[in-house]
Amino acid sequence: MDSPQGELVNSLAELVRTRIRRWAVLFFVGMAIGYPLAGKALTWIVGQEQLVPDDVSIVILQPLEVVILQLRLAAHLAIAAVAIAISVEATLAVSRNAELRARMGEVKIPAIPGFVMAVVTVFSGLGLAGAGLFYVFEFLLPLLLDYLHADAASIGATTTWQLSAWIGFIAGLSLGAVVGFQVPLVTLVALRGGLVKREDLTTYRRHLYFSGFVVGATLSPPDPLSMFLVAGPMLILFEIALLLDRVLP
Repeated sequence: MDSPQGELVNSLAELVRTRIRRWAVLFFVGMAIGYPLAGKALTWIVGQEQLVPDDVSIVILQPLEVVILQLRLAAHLAIAAVAIAISVEATLAVSRNAELRARMGEVKIPAIPGFVMAVVTVFSGLGLAGAGLFYVFEFLLPLLLDYLHADAASIGATTTWQLSAWIGFIAGLSLGAVVGFQVPLVTLVALRGGLVKREDLTTYRRHLYFSGFVVGATLSPPDPLSMFLVAGPMLILFEIALLLDRVLP
């Protein structure tokens, strides 16, 4: 534990011990704030005509279905807030440890970014998440939902979607897009931080592509079109990140 890696683990463990109550409070505050916001989000989603194809009915099968959905969405928001807080505080805690930074420099471990870089990284991640949500709601979801509705109508079935299943489908694709659109940020941070070499990424490009399609198949309905629509943007953003790493100083 006297190595730089051990010091890093000790520093993060101490951070967890001193911040656990604060993060717990943040989670419950996020739940309290997220519950009414989740209700507004549900109202907004149900009101989006492009997400409800013609001749499709959205039904509620359980009395508490709306309440449970709001609680789930609020919990997701609270977990996201805690995750962001942990990431920022962990970065700052390690970057402020001068002794650890010096010892990490001795063994040629890349420097931990400071406050400015942490802020830039967080806002870049939020911007990419917003771009992912825009892609989902303006292009991916309308196309997939119309396709699924047409597929059911082709066999003469009446299309009725349960509210929780419909929202779960939307939330799953949205979460996948938010995570998938972080690919360029993760790639650039890994390259610029020295965690991986550019040659390694290009050598194993086929493996990364295969992993992207596996993620796309997991998050999308079981058909090739949906898989390509989910995995395609991640792979394109990965190539853009490699291009930016080459051209930017």
